[in-house]
Amino acid sequence: MRQRIMRRGGAVKRWHTIDNIKAQTVADHSWGVACIIADLWPNASADLLRAALYHDITEHVTGDIPAPAKWKFPELANTLRGIEFQLGAELGIETTLNELDSLLLKIADMLELLWYCVEEERLGNKNFKEVFTRGSHYLQELDLGKEAKEMLDYLIEIEAEL
Repeated sequence: MRQRIMRRGGAVKRWHTIDNIKAQTVADHSWGVACIIADLWPNASADLLRAALYHDITEHVTGDIPAPAKWKFPELANTLRGIEFQLGAELGIETTLNELDSLLLKIADMLELLWYCVEEERLGNKNFKEVFTRGSHYLQELDLGKEAKEMLDYLIEIEAEL
């Protein structure tokens, strides 16, 4: 049943290559991404909100492959994109986003990552400092728009105090 597979995808644990204090699942992360989208862009399309909720569900098969592995091995990233597309099509959750919605999803995805880093650092975990720095630098290179820029600035301010 499709719902069983999607729930299994939501149960996948993130950050298995970095020691963390409070575990995060794909469901935790995806909910956070959707909340950021709804908060920053209240008129977001239904497709964008669906994409936020489903964007990592296929990790029920692939697991959460760390970004550094995908950066080091671009052929792995390309293969993974194909697998994710195929699994999404099989589940009927594939979403075709326009260019703007694709950008908004990436921004919200990264902002949620930064929130998680801040939460881990607040608990005393310094393992996420480098992840936060890399993610915030990435976002600073994008045209974020006023609302997302304000959230990023807020997160940078919080993280600097930790």
